[in-house]
Amino acid sequence: MAEQLIYRCKLNEGIHARPAGHIERLCNTFRAEIFWKNSRTGITANAKSALALVGTDTLLNDLCEIAFCGEDEFDASLQLSDLMEKLLFLEEAVQEDSPITASPVPRTLRELHPACFHGTRICGGVAIARPLICQSISFAQLENQAPKEFLGEKEEILRFRAGINMLKKEKILRLENISGVERDIVEAHLSVINDITFSTQVEDNIHQHLNAYSAVVSAASVFSEILSRSASKYIRERVLDVMDITQQILMKIHAELVLPHSELRLTEPTLLIADRLTPGKFLALDKSFLAGLVLSHTGKTSHTAILARSLGIPTITDLDDALLAGDTRQVMVLDGNLGLLIPAPDAAVLGYYESELAVSAVKQQQMLAKVSEPALTADGHRLEVLANIGSSAEVENIFRFGAEGIGLYRTEMAFMDRPQPPSEEELFWHYSKVLQRANGKPVIFRTIDIGGDKPVEYLNIPEEENPFLGYRAIRIYPEFIGLYRTQLAAILRASAEGNAKIMIPMIASVEEVIWCRSVLEEVKAELKLRALPFNDAIEMGVMLEVPSVLFAVTEIARHADFFSVGSNDLTQYLFAADRGNTRVEKVYDHYSPAFLRALKFAVDGVHREGRWIGICGELAADPLLLPVLAGLGFDELSMSASAIPAIKNDISGLSLVKCRSLVAKVLAAGNSSEVKSLLISPDVAVDIPRVILTHDCILHNVAAGSRNEVIKTLTDNLWLQGRTANREKLAEDIWKREDSFPTAVGFGFAIPHTKSDFISHSTISIAKLQESVQWAEQSVNIVIMLTIRKDSTDNDHMKYFSRLARKIMNEDFRNEISRSETASEIYKAVSQAIDVEF
Repeated sequence: MAEQLIYRCKLNEGIHARPAGHIERLCNTFRAEIFWKNSRTGITANAKSALALVGTDTLLNDLCEIAFCGEDEFDASLQLSDLMEKLLFLEEAVQEDSPITASPVPRTLRELHPACFHGTRICGGVAIARPLICQSISFAQLENQAPKEFLGEKEEILRFRAGINMLKKEKILRLENISGVERDIVEAHLSVINDITFSTQVEDNIHQHLNAYSAVVSAASVFSEILSRSASKYIRERVLDVMDITQQILMKIHAELVLPHSELRLTEPTLLIADRLTPGKFLALDKSFLAGLVLSHTGKTSHTAILARSLGIPTITDLDDALLAGDTRQVMVLDGNLGLLIPAPDAAVLGYYESELAVSAVKQQQMLAKVSEPALTADGHRLEVLANIGSSAEVENIFRFGAEGIGLYRTEMAFMDRPQPPSEEELFWHYSKVLQRANGKPVIFRTIDIGGDKPVEYLNIPEEENPFLGYRAIRIYPEFIGLYRTQLAAILRASAEGNAKIMIPMIASVEEVIWCRSVLEEVKAELKLRALPFNDAIEMGVMLEVPSVLFAVTEIARHADFFSVGSNDLTQYLFAADRGNTRVEKVYDHYSPAFLRALKFAVDGVHREGRWIGICGELAADPLLLPVLAGLGFDELSMSASAIPAIKNDISGLSLVKCRSLVAKVLAAGNSSEVKSLLISPDVAVDIPRVILTHDCILHNVAAGSRNEVIKTLTDNLWLQGRTANREKLAEDIWKREDSFPTAVGFGFAIPHTKSDFISHSTISIAKLQESVQWAEQSVNIVIMLTIRKDSTDNDHMKYFSRLARKIMNEDFRNEISRSETASEIYKAVSQAIDVEF
């Protein structure tokens, strides 16, 4: 009887090109025939064909029957079963961050009433450039370009096979020099090139007297039609990849042909507007001239969108086709942060965005200038900020982002997707390289977290009902003791090269820690017998991700040197909510008071035992929760390297005293909504008072064309000076008063003012304008803006406002300000005129 396998799809996006490629490559190593049937759609496919697999429209939770027939059917069923479990981890490992929801349009932009199109944000950033319109080509248009000659079945098949082989060699050669998202896409394209069903269909078409060109177009068109009928938008977007490969094959078969819209040449900064831009065309673009992308139909999960996001190119999608008929001579503005395209910006809108680019560049320079400094709160408390990595190749870039070490090295990647485990020498080489590049900074090696939801073929661990709670990490070490000892030996030997630490995942009890410690000591003894150097005092810590550890800290601390909270898994286990299951995602809640109380319990318990505690995972880089993590008392934060500059910058403005006060309020909250309300505008500014008037908040000779532009300029400067963390909200508060009562006070002066949650230090800002602007019904050329903290007394607000207003009534004061030629002269006049301690 033939082997059979029942599989329920666990992938959020179903069986799309990448997982289909994994399945196809494995199945093609066996002689047995393997057929995949989706019970929901009733479609059956050859599992040795990635295109056919995608065509089954297998989505999350679909039940599939996989049949094997042939001499090696048993081995094929075992290995495919292992792969199906591993697919979930492989997809998580390459999954891109989801596009961030676009921010609300700021008041200072709304004041300009820009005529704009709203799209979906793929990648943030701002681009100002002339557009280039790029129309896609359809299969019908491709067929219209087909040559008429038919050389005969044999010759046309040879022509097709030669073209396929040429393209295959190019792709394989390219794989040697690329990594990350681009590598994933080239591998997906290789799956199409190698696809047995596609090749068979092309050759069948040739037998029906189509030439190689038309045979390829016809086969690709059929597969694209199947994909386009999928219930999943993600799978429908794979049509673009089929079109991409089709054009590449055609160019190999007929190199003399020039296909419509096949070449895109950028010669100046360009905003590319395309209906369906293939990954191949995108990769061929000169990125130095690609200012931004508008993809009218290319979805956020398309390979083109993923590539654009990985390169940080401002990109939006879901826009009207009318844009494709736009004026290519007119400069346009793309706001990826807000998901806007402004096709015909006037001078005011252009000025707004030129200002945005300049201010953002200054802010970025400020953060990078301090990135190599230790992360200290403004009142002197140290928080270590480290990077998470998954391979030795990532180490090159993390330290330029300001990483103070590696807080989590996920070592299991070196053990996966291979037929046998790595040797001690291979691991030693990789670990040594990482420690050498770290140059004395700490590197925490998390020992292998495999098994369960991360299966590897050579361990032959049976499939489990509940892999997240199953046989994985520390739980498999006693059975696979040789594997564990080999890794420990490699880490210990590498520790002679730098500051290495060891961390054990999935610890649930003190007995496991005691056992790990004993094995570590045994491996040390063996290395001494082999006369190999290592750090005998190497620290060994544990991951705090299983809730039972919260109540065993005292016992575990006797055998462990440190703790690190795995925030993703601790949340998952605390709420019994699979973090990959969208149906229970509301239960999985980092902002729940219950979860935050668990963190408090952990930190306090670890510190009582004289040990240090860190936190890794996405939570460590959440700017909203940063004041809470600092206030809770975490010693270390570990995150993706790209998040480090902004987090370090935010830490520098915190007051630890006020962070602790915020923690008390958060822990007393009744639900997540209350927690989030407390975090939106937390009172966590430094306790060290800043003077209300400084030279840095006085701007002389400001070029502004309107009241709105002045308000934006002054609030932007407050952001750059570290006096507000949310310039848009602060500007909204200033405008609320302007809307009800314009603040021009006569004599060419205006005093806009507000009491706001969004100013961390009460400030008097001054702008002396190059030219007067209209302030409601008055003309103004000197603006004194008063922004007072919300928690200040009512007297503070009116005291400063009334004193400023009275001084403006004094002609000598007005003349002194008017005659001033520098910010220092303005500072001197105002500080002497106002009776307040500066």
